[in-house]
Amino acid sequence: MSEDIDIKIVVNDLKQRGRKATVSGKYIFISMSNELEYVIYPINENKIIDVKELENFVDFSNKIKKKGVMAIVDMYGDVTYYYLSEIKLGKKGEIV
Repeated sequence: MSEDIDIKIVVNDLKQRGRKATVSGKYIFISMSNELEYVIYPINENKIIDVKELENFVDFSNKIKKKGVMAIVDMYGDVTYYYLSEIKLGKKGEIV
């Protein structure tokens, strides 16, 4: 339920910024006139997410050749955007 609200908040924020957003499942897609394309993953600041979930999102965005962006929605409905491009994880105790 709160995921739906977070998606609506992010779509509204993007609309206010002059971007046209298309929602598909839990992701939001943006195509811009200069052909930069983004896939946005809206997350509530209080949601605990698994690292594997982030890794899957980065892999997905790279696979479809779009820039991956996480949109963090805070308790006031403000949205902060972070670009994600690569995740490198090592085994426990290993520095990557």
